[in-house]
Amino acid sequence: MSLIGVSTLELRQLIEQAFLPECCEVTCTDGVWLTIRLGQGDDLIVTETRLDSLTTCHDVSNLVAQVREEQRLGCSHAGLKPRAIA
Repeated sequence: MSLIGVSTLELRQLIEQAFLPECCEVTCTDGVWLTIRLGQGDDLIVTETRLDSLTTCHDVSNLVAQVREEQRLGCSHAGLKPRAIA
């Protein structure tokens, strides 16, 4: 399924809901980078991904899995810009 026609707001909501019941905030202030803040305090993970790299539902699913893996490994990468998801 393509994400054509999905607004940035809808994409943000999809990602935030994927992490429920955990605290997750997704922002896109510049229209280019999507910033995901997952957790709170010492458990905070911040990941930035190019918005144009998320073209399918599969891309979004991979992004969620990547952030969950970072969380599982106990990574805290403030300002991390991981490789773009193809």
